[in-house]
Amino acid sequence: MGRNTLNAATRRDVMLGSAVALAGTAAVAPSAASAAQRETPPFVADSEIPVDVIGDGRSHPLRERFERLEDAQKIYPRARSLDDEIDWCAVQHAIYKIQQRGTGAIYLPNRGGSYVFNRGIKLNPNRVTLRGGGTVLDFRNAEGDTAITFASENGPQWGHEKHVFQGFDVIGHQEMAGLYFATNTKAMSSRTQIRDTVIREFGSGVLFGDRSYMISFHHVSIYNCYFGINCPYGLIEAGETVSFSQCSLFGCYCTILNTAGFELKFFATSLVYSERIVWDNNGLIDFLSCRVEIQPPKDVPFHNGVGRVDFYGGFFLINGQREVKAQELFAFNDPVASVHMIGLRGWNWISASGKLTNGPGKIFRYEGNSIDTPPKGYV
Repeated sequence: MGRNTLNAATRRDVMLGSAVALAGTAAVAPSAASAAQRETPPFVADSEIPVDVIGDGRSHPLRERFERLEDAQKIYPRARSLDDEIDWCAVQHAIYKIQQRGTGAIYLPNRGGSYVFNRGIKLNPNRVTLRGGGTVLDFRNAEGDTAITFASENGPQWGHEKHVFQGFDVIGHQEMAGLYFATNTKAMSSRTQIRDTVIREFGSGVLFGDRSYMISFHHVSIYNCYFGINCPYGLIEAGETVSFSQCSLFGCYCTILNTAGFELKFFATSLVYSERIVWDNNGLIDFLSCRVEIQPPKDVPFHNGVGRVDFYGGFFLINGQREVKAQELFAFNDPVASVHMIGLRGWNWISASGKLTNGPGKIFRYEGNSIDTPPKGYV
C-alpha cells in the first residue's frame, strides 16, 4: 500500500489541528510539580506506571544500559535484541506482569515527548486497561505488521467490558495497522472500548481479525491512513456490532473497507475528505446523524457488494464545483445491495453522468420510493 496525497482544505486543516490538540502533546517538558500531578491523576490513581519508561521522544535502545542481552532479559524477559527500545520493553513487560497475575491498569503519563517503540505492543483486553493523558505512542520506525494488538485469551467470555484503551495519539507508517483486533481462542472476542484516541499515518488505522466483535470507539480520530477501517475477507466469528460514537475519520484513501460483512454503527460521526467513503460493503453499515463531506470525487465514493447502507438523518455534501470524474456516487454489485435514506439532507450531489447509481442495486428514500437522480434541491 502506498501513500495517498490529498488536496489540502481549510476545513481539513482545522480538523487536523483539533485532532492533534486532542492528543495533547506538549511542546515543552512540564515542570517537576506539574509532572508529578499528571503522573497520578484521580481517574488512574490505582494504575501503575511501568518502571523505566522514558517518553521523551528520543530513541533509547537497551544497549544504553546493558552490554549483554542476557542481562537485559533478567529485567525485561520479552527483549529480543539490544536494539529494542527501553520504552517498548518496559511497557510490554508491565502488560505481561498484569496478565500473569490476573487483571489491572497501566498509565503512561504525558511527559512532553513520545514513547518510542521498535516493535508492536500486544495486550489482552479482558485483563488490561491502558490509559494515557494525550500520550504519544510512536511506531514510525517499528517493525512488524501491527502497532497494538488486542487478543483476548484465557479469560471470561463476558464481563470484561470495563477495560479500556484511552487517551493516546498513536502514530505509525503505511506498512502497519494501527489497532488490530484478533483472537484465536474459541468463544472469546477482542471486544474492548477505545476512547479519546488519535490513530494516524497507518496503512490501516483499525484492522479487524478473527473473533473481533462488540468493540466500541468513542471520541476517536482516524486520519491520514490508506484504509481508515479495514474489515477484510475470510474472518471467523467476527463482525457483530462494532460502533463508532462522536468520532472523526478523514484524510484517508478509503474510510471503510467492509468485505468481511461487518455490522458497523456510526453515531454523530464526521467522515470527511477521503477519496472513498465505503468500499466493497458486504455487511450492514448504519450512519445515524453523521456528516459525510467529500471533494468532487474521482472514483465512486460508495460501493456496495451485497451489503446495505442506511442513513438516518445527517448530511451528505460534495464540497466544491471542480470537475467530477466519478460517473455515479453509489455503485452496486448485486440486486440485493441497497442504500436507504431516512431524513438525510444533502447538497451538491453531482456526478459525471448526472446519475446517482450504477449496477443492479437501488437507493430508497423516505417512504421507500427508489431514486436514480439527486432529489430536488440537492444539486
